[in-house]
Amino acid sequence: MDKQITIKSSQPTLEEVGSKLDNWRKIKRHREPIPKDLWQAAAELAKKHSINTVSKTLRLSYADLKDRVHPPKPKSANKAPFIELGYTQPFSGPETTLEMENKKGSRLKICFKGKTDFGLMALATTFLENNL
Repeated sequence: MDKQITIKSSQPTLEEVGSKLDNWRKIKRHREPIPKDLWQAAAELAKKHSINTVSKTLRLSYADLKDRVHPPKPKSANKAPFIELGYTQPFSGPETTLEMENKKGSRLKICFKGKTDFGLMALATTFLENNL
C-alpha cells in the first residue's frame, strides 16, 4: 500500500516538511521507504538552505539527500577499452621500451635492458585503471 503524503504549499518550510516527515514516521511500516514527494520537498529545501542543515533538521541521510539534490553523473560510456597484449614473461631481449598514455593524457615510458622479472601487465593495468 503506497501512502501519499501531500505537501500543500509550492515552497514548503523546514517546519512543514519536518511535520509531514514526523507524521509519516508515525504511520509507516518497518523499513518502508520515504515517499518521493517528501524527498522532493527536502531536496527543494536543500537548494535554498544547505544539504547539511536540511538533513540534520529533518533527520535524513545526508548522502541520500545529496544524491537527490545533485544526482551522480553516469560513468562515461566513451571509456577506451583495455587491450591486453599476450606475451611470455620475462622478456629477454637486449632492450625493451614500454610506453602508455591514459585518457587524462598522463604518460608512462619505461626502458629496460635484459630480463624483466616484474609483472608488466599488472603495471599497465594499474597505470591505466587508476588514472595516475
